[in-house]
Amino acid sequence: MRISIDRNLPAIPTDFSWQLGLGNDHAYQLHRTDVCAHIKLAHEELGIKYIRCHGVLDDDMLTYQRMGDCRMFAAVPFKNKIEEINFRQVGHVYDNLLQCGVKPFVEISFMPSALAKGRKLGLRYNPNITMPKSLTAWGEYIQKLIRFLLGRYGSEEVESWYFEIWNEPDLSCFFAGSQKDYFKLYEATVRAIKEVDPNLRVGGPSTSACLWLEEFLAYCKERDVPCDFVSTHHYPGDAFGNFISLRNVKQMFGAAMDAVQNHRTLSEAMTKMFFLPEDFIRWDKGTLAKMDDEAKAKVGDKPLFITEWNSMAVFGSPVHDEKYSAAFAVKSCMDLSNTLAGYMFWCCSDVFEEQFMLPQPFVGSFGIVSNDGIPKPNFWGFKLLSQLYPKRLKLPMRTNEPVEYAAFVDGDKTQILIFAQDQDYHKNETHGITIEVNCEAKKATVQRIDDTHCNPKAEWIKLGSPDHLTRAQVEQIKEKTRLQAEPLPFTTDRGVTKLSVRLHTNDVVLITLT
Repeated sequence: MRISIDRNLPAIPTDFSWQLGLGNDHAYQLHRTDVCAHIKLAHEELGIKYIRCHGVLDDDMLTYQRMGDCRMFAAVPFKNKIEEINFRQVGHVYDNLLQCGVKPFVEISFMPSALAKGRKLGLRYNPNITMPKSLTAWGEYIQKLIRFLLGRYGSEEVESWYFEIWNEPDLSCFFAGSQKDYFKLYEATVRAIKEVDPNLRVGGPSTSACLWLEEFLAYCKERDVPCDFVSTHHYPGDAFGNFISLRNVKQMFGAAMDAVQNHRTLSEAMTKMFFLPEDFIRWDKGTLAKMDDEAKAKVGDKPLFITEWNSMAVFGSPVHDEKYSAAFAVKSCMDLSNTLAGYMFWCCSDVFEEQFMLPQPFVGSFGIVSNDGIPKPNFWGFKLLSQLYPKRLKLPMRTNEPVEYAAFVDGDKTQILIFAQDQDYHKNETHGITIEVNCEAKKATVQRIDDTHCNPKAEWIKLGSPDHLTRAQVEQIKEKTRLQAEPLPFTTDRGVTKLSVRLHTNDVVLITLT
């Protein structure tokens, strides 16, 4: 393959909307020093500005306590009438985020049991996902939360945050109600927020698969409900709730039986149940960009945030720990066209308990930093993106060819980002690339993400795949798998620089000419 870069082409601003923020499991985890360290690393190394997490109002945050919540007071008469609202732990979590250098992208979720209409729980950490018994009482509670935040941080700070109502209310594992119920909940919540401070930014519907956008905006328009931004999520295939076939169900049950019969670990069983690489092949390459365009067309002039995305929505998938995810992240960000207000990858840390807290260092969790604090290939993919020059040459994009590239300029300096992203997990083609740029470079370097660069999982396997790494082993893996700029041979002749590289499927390289 031959790449010819004309530095005289028109340029557009490089799209850095992915730097707006990351997701990070649920709020209670943000009391942990290791999780905060992972977030601080993402802020300092990648330029991440906001963190969004689930469950800031869950029972484990103790915002609404009743005497009857403690078993030792079971015999006390009228025990559930003795209650107290206290947002101290919310403040501690948001203090931690601010100390890490990021701001909260506040997800208002889930329902305190004291206010809940029902008892349905979701996920591993048992959030109550039902409607409130009283929207009036819920609104009063929300107003107390907002007054607490304004009192603790000041209006100037809190008005720089975003307030997103709930998470994926279209999925039964996150919301035990209908679309109509969610719209009522949204309305009651944002009216309560705006009554306290009309300058706070509110939005939704935070759905999966870019669903409900037109219906949501129609509801807000018809009832004059505040909506400062629109948020939604997307993943290839969009996994459970949106993409379950009979074959998938058979796979899950068969893998479960196999795990019992062969005494497999929970980690092994999860991967066998949900990791289906044969499904990946039939997902269209560049599918997220198509969904972005369709969603933006639906929301019009409203700021649109994709507050979750990843290479797939399935926990326990090896791809999350491998170069596959890095190539997918780079491809998805290179397909952006400066139309989104934020493009927030899910998620930052592998310390993650929506399903299970699995023990091994690499278990296919969603994060860009392992549970030992080791940057994964997708972290380094974002690191490459963070280094890009501010102007992108207007070359063909979204070609969806086996190898794609983009070029960036800053004065006399040039960068060429090349990525061989493919949905086929098992494909391993080799691509020889020759490059010509109409400049006389004095120096050329290359940074790589491939099987031998930025691959901490491979180093862990070399150590015998231990369930637990020592601190020394963690530091050893970090040192061996840092992103490195290596010299790249080149020639110059009559104002043209020539060089070449080789890539395998799902490799990423960034070449810099100075």
